[in-house]
Amino acid sequence: MHTFEAWQVFFFGRSVITLPGHLSENAAASVALIQAVDAFLFALVLLIFSYGVYTLFINREDDATLKLPQWLHIETISQLKTTLVQAIIVILAVNLLEYVVVVGSESLRWEALIIPASMVGLALALKLMHTGKEV
Repeated sequence: MHTFEAWQVFFFGRSVITLPGHLSENAAASVALIQAVDAFLFALVLLIFSYGVYTLFINREDDATLKLPQWLHIETISQLKTTLVQAIIVILAVNLLEYVVVVGSESLRWEALIIPASMVGLALALKLMHTGKEV
């Protein structure tokens, strides 16, 4: 729906979502596309979590018929946590991009540093989780 909204804004100038008046039509279309990416990444996190829980707790046998990418082969709860934290860091980066585009670079406040600080905190926690382990 966000992609369709971006298409409508870009080609026809129609917008269902309300955005600040300082944004041009192209910026409004960009915001809608950023929101589409954000929704896709959140759905990906839910997919990873649900598949990880399924393989860890429900279906413990190795199913060779499924041709999954290597990053989706989850064997331990630690691997599931690592994959989820990595995806959440990317979601936070997309949210920061959306915030900067919507607010505008001229009127950013210091509170905007909360998102990058949380990204750094999560990345450091992820690094500490794997310190001393062979990856």
